[in-house]
Amino acid sequence: MEKIVFFHMNQLGDMLFSLPVLEALRRQKPEAMLYSVINSNLAPLLKASGLVDGIIEKDAYAKFKLSSIIKKENFTKAVLFSESPSSLLSAFFAKIPIRVGFDSASLSFLLTQKAEKKGVPSLANNARLAKVCGIKDIKPTYEGLIKVSDSASLKIQNWFKENNLDPAKTVAFSVGASHRRRQKCLDNKVWAEVLGALGESLKLPVLVGAAWEEESLTQIAAMCKKKPRVFISENILESAAFYSKAALFCGTDSGAMHLAAAVGTKCIAVFGPTDPEQVGPMPAHKHVIIKQKNINKVLAKDIILAVLDSV
Repeated sequence: MEKIVFFHMNQLGDMLFSLPVLEALRRQKPEAMLYSVINSNLAPLLKASGLVDGIIEKDAYAKFKLSSIIKKENFTKAVLFSESPSSLLSAFFAKIPIRVGFDSASLSFLLTQKAEKKGVPSLANNARLAKVCGIKDIKPTYEGLIKVSDSASLKIQNWFKENNLDPAKTVAFSVGASHRRRQKCLDNKVWAEVLGALGESLKLPVLVGAAWEEESLTQIAAMCKKKPRVFISENILESAAFYSKAALFCGTDSGAMHLAAAVGTKCIAVFGPTDPEQVGPMPAHKHVIIKQKNINKVLAKDIILAVLDSV
C-alpha cells in the first residue's frame, strides 16, 4: 500500500491551491494513505477537508526532530509543494525513497523527480507537480473542498442573531494582508469610504479579521459615518464559517479571499501587482476582479459599484 506525505507551504492561499491535487489523488487511489506536513494554524482546515488520513504539524517540532518523526511513518513517496530547504532536508533525511518537488527549489538536487515551476505558487504549478507524480484529472478549483464544522457554523449563526444582522444582506470585508505583503493593501481611508457608503444602503458591511487585526479594523470602523460591525474570529474554522454565511466577500488579494472562494462565496477581489490569472479566486468566472498595477489607484467608487452590482 502506498503511503504518501505532502509538504505544504505556510500561507493559507498556497495551502488551498494544493487541495485539488489531494482530492484528485484520493479519487485516483482511494486505498492510499495520505498524510500532510503543515503548520498548526492551517491544520484544522486541512483536517476538516477529510482529504488526508493524518497530519504532522511541522512547527511543533525542531527541524532535526521533524525528520525522525516523518521517518517513523515509512512513507513511500513525498510530494513537496514547499520549496523550503527545511522541507527538502526533512524528506531526504527521513529516507523517503521517492521525493517529488519543483526544479526551482534551492536544494532541488535532493529530489528524485522534478516538475517545472512557472512564476509564483499556484494551482497551475501544483498541477504540473501532480502530473510528474502520475496524478490525473486535477479540478481547476478548490471550491467545495473545505467543509465548515457544525460548531463553527452554529457560533456564526448566533453571532448574526445577537447583532440583528441578516447574513443574506451581509458583505464580509477583509481589508488586510500579512506584514510581508503590505503592497497588496489599500489605504484605510478608501475602505472607510466604501464601508460608509454601503452602510447607508441596504447592504450590511462587516469587517472580518483575526485577533492581530482587531486594532486596525476598529480604527477603520471608527472612521465611517455609520460604524460597521467588526467580527474577530478565534480560529480559521470560524473565519471559514463566517464567509460561508455571508452573501458576498470583498477584500484584497489574500488568504481570506481564497478561503471565502473555497467555501463558495462570491468575491469582489482587489488586486495590485499580483496576477489574478495565476492567483485569483477560483473558479474565475464566479468572481469579480478589480485590478490596478498600483493598488492605490483603485477608487472607492469602483469597489462600491462592484458590490452593489453583485449582491
